[in-house]
Amino acid sequence: MPLKPLHTLTPPKSRTVRTAPPRRRARRVIAVAVLAGALLLAVDALARQVGEERFADRIAARQGSGLTSPEVTIEGYPFLLDAARGSHPEVRVKGDARTSDGIPVKAAVDLHRVSEHTGGYAAESLDAAFTAPFASLGSRGDRSVRLSDAGNGRVRIEAAVVGMPLVITAELRLDAGAVTLSADSASLAGRPIDPATPAIGRALSERSREIPPLPMGLQPTAVSVGHGGVTVHARAQRTDLT
Repeated sequence: MPLKPLHTLTPPKSRTVRTAPPRRRARRVIAVAVLAGALLLAVDALARQVGEERFADRIAARQGSGLTSPEVTIEGYPFLLDAARGSHPEVRVKGDARTSDGIPVKAAVDLHRVSEHTGGYAAESLDAAFTAPFASLGSRGDRSVRLSDAGNGRVRIEAAVVGMPLVITAELRLDAGAVTLSADSASLAGRPIDPATPAIGRALSERSREIPPLPMGLQPTAVSVGHGGVTVHARAQRTDLT
């Protein structure tokens, strides 16, 4: 009886697993990293905005009506890391304010090394500048007096004396908490006159102004003149912002 031929067993075909080319995988990894980075930036920016708004509310509550609509900028990146540590390298505050006698000023305060503690914040030091526009520094009710920037840290004062124009250039000084003026040139009707004339000295002494108490423990350190007006600079050491 003839033997039947044996069937040869055919091994199963192996499946080929298709993988993305290396360049395509790299592009996907980069896309995911960019997306994750963008999300982190967006979250950090949102958290910074919320933090600045809360800080502004705290400053406004502390200063009351003395500071209107403070604008707060919190420096440092990333914000969330600084917030987790409870400290920020610098916080800048800007706003409109008024002195006790109604003079409008632009306030700019830089708080250095701000740390958070129970119930509030503390700053290791503060630097501030309070700028009063020239228009607010003339004699009240006397519109004939005009103040402007004379350059080199001096102020130009223009007035009328018996119908003739009087022009005085004076240096501003900080003297025992008051802003004083010292004339270094003067002219009447275009003709030079002695700036040491007693009448000029009396007129300038009447324009000396006491610096009102400043917020946050700030103490005046200098006075300067610019296009925006007269600026009083101040500084304070560690201050609690509760």
